[in-house]
Amino acid sequence: MAIVGAGMVGRTVGLCLTRRGVRVVAVTCRTSSRADDAARFVGGGAVALTDAAAAATRGEIVLLTTPDDAIAEVCAAIAARGGFRRGALVAHTSGALSSEALAPARACGAATASLHPLQTFANPAEAVGRLPGTRWFYEGEESALARVRALIEACAGVPIPLRTDGKALYHAGAVLACNYAVTLTARAVGLLTAAGVPAAEALPALVPLLAGTLGNLERVGLPRALTGPIARGDTATVERHLAALARAHPEDAALYRLLGAATVPLAAAKGLDAERAAALRRLLSDPTTAPSPDPALTPGTTRPSP
Repeated sequence: MAIVGAGMVGRTVGLCLTRRGVRVVAVTCRTSSRADDAARFVGGGAVALTDAAAAATRGEIVLLTTPDDAIAEVCAAIAARGGFRRGALVAHTSGALSSEALAPARACGAATASLHPLQTFANPAEAVGRLPGTRWFYEGEESALARVRALIEACAGVPIPLRTDGKALYHAGAVLACNYAVTLTARAVGLLTAAGVPAAEALPALVPLLAGTLGNLERVGLPRALTGPIARGDTATVERHLAALARAHPEDAALYRLLGAATVPLAAAKGLDAERAAALRRLLSDPTTAPSPDPALTPGTTRPSP
């Protein structure tokens, strides 16, 4: 195998395959220092190169792990220089792009595919340990698929086929679940600190809650893992949230409404009755339905005398 663009994903997959007996013959990066570092990380005698076409000629399998925006350009450049062997497997690891991005390699007689491990790669040394059991989603030419499945299984992954025209939707779902969970947590940290939680304690307080939610998803699935006021049909609590957000964090009110409205059908699937679900939909869809803040709920004020 030759790995073109040995960044986070390339290094992780390369090391995993090297440990399982796949010979990684070459790795490339744009600079020689990064290529040298990647070759040392992957091990197995991989040669460090900055020339992608020269690396590709060495591999019966060529894995493009460049950023998504560079895949088509890099593939075309390698093809123009005769870098792809006829009959080679050429694949990329983008979650959003299909194997159609590798059309220049296909024109050279290579079999093309894409394979994407549904995993996070912030740290390759740690990510290697998470690859076993990870679901890998793959698609491509029929002539490539058996070899793609073998590669996934060499990483102790679970191969799952995907429609070629489904890649963008698939990746959007992955982004919602992974990347935007970090964004939501950041916004939650902001609300906790605004409420008076020490900044150093906000994220550590939320992490066990997030871990418990993930555990519930794993144990009981959807929709049973849903908890909280919308799952209970607790409109009074949702009203208090909206009033507090409108007063102190209006930039988060729209996000709360959007996510709350998307949560109501999940609550209904869990068993929330139609009347309460309708009341929540009305409350969350119309910004004018939020009540004026109750003075008793506002710090530093007292409830007026009757």
